[in-house]
Amino acid sequence: MRHDEFEGICKSIGSGEQMQVKHIVTHQVGTIVACSKEDEFFEVDVSGEHKSWSKDNCKVLH
Repeated sequence: MRHDEFEGICKSIGSGEQMQVKHIVTHQVGTIVACSKEDEFFEVDVSGEHKSWSKDNCKVLH
């Protein structure tokens, strides 16, 4: 995922929009709950479990 796409997603999440992402290695799907902009990670809820996923391993589900 490109940096500008990550930034746009983080702005949407900050505005209250809900988005789901798929981890391209593990194929898990979760809901983004926050962004960690310093290291470009998504904080993701996967069926009640907290995960930190790099933007480089994520694909947004539309």
